[in-house]
Amino acid sequence: MRCLALAEALRPRASNIHFVCRDLPGELRGLIEDTGFRCSMLPAEDPALDQSSDARQTAELNVNADWLIVDHYGIDHHWQRAMRPACHRLMVIDDLANRTHDCDILLDQTLGRQAGEYRPLTPGDCRILAGTNYALLRPEFAASRPAALERRQASAGVRHVVVSMGGFDPENVTLDVLEVLAGTDYSEQLAVTAVCPAQPPADAASVDALAGNFEKLEIRQHVSNMAELMAASDLAVGAGGTTSWERCCLGLPALIRIMADNQREVARRLETAGAIRVWQSRSELRERLDEYVSDPPLLQSASEAAARVCDGKGLDRVIAVMSSC
Repeated sequence: MRCLALAEALRPRASNIHFVCRDLPGELRGLIEDTGFRCSMLPAEDPALDQSSDARQTAELNVNADWLIVDHYGIDHHWQRAMRPACHRLMVIDDLANRTHDCDILLDQTLGRQAGEYRPLTPGDCRILAGTNYALLRPEFAASRPAALERRQASAGVRHVVVSMGGFDPENVTLDVLEVLAGTDYSEQLAVTAVCPAQPPADAASVDALAGNFEKLEIRQHVSNMAELMAASDLAVGAGGTTSWERCCLGLPALIRIMADNQREVARRLETAGAIRVWQSRSELRERLDEYVSDPPLLQSASEAAARVCDGKGLDRVIAVMSSC
């Protein structure tokens, strides 16, 4: 999703933007192509596949790029060096700081990340863009920020909850969240919008059975106005990842379930900053919900902490650096 945000911002400057993905569960080829970009799919991953083979398969697509942008936790300097003949400049998007890279720009949008953490891992002339000032958010988030923050200043508490566990929810966590919300003493005062991946969280009968517990329950798919939806919400229940910076840009407090190992450090830093609370069980989710609903000043404090994390202007800053290289 962060690569899609960058690609859309680069579209006026680039005549040919080409995504290369591997055919794995959760791939977003349809979304990429619907957004108007070319997408080539490499075959499903072979357990014996190494970085050299992966680079060879990618190079066979005749990439020949002015910029090759890499967003992949399993790729390091071996793959990047092999791909150098196929590009003029190479940018890496990372948030782990756990391996060596061969790149011209290194982007890590993690809260609190320092450029010095990547100095031993990158070439001496690499431009390192570290921290949430470089978060790759679509322009509508920055545009929605002033009104969203003004609205939160006048908020009366939790009335509208948005639930979004990301583009892939194999554990059906969305339904767990809806059931917890429906079981609260204050569910009838809640308007709940659940943004689901390709399939709804359960069959229509199950969702309908829950709907009567809420003031309003709406199930949405293929949402194109997430900034607007978040700006109109008082609390989010979701996963970590890129959407964390979207919520922060709009000052939206969140209850976060860690869905992948690479989300742990981001969640830890956001919780330390006061912008989110982490939950992993249904009982923890209920406890965190009760805290925010019963304590509007706590909700307001979380909103202010979130807003301090990210201003939504990272795309402009990243493109400015790319243009100067």
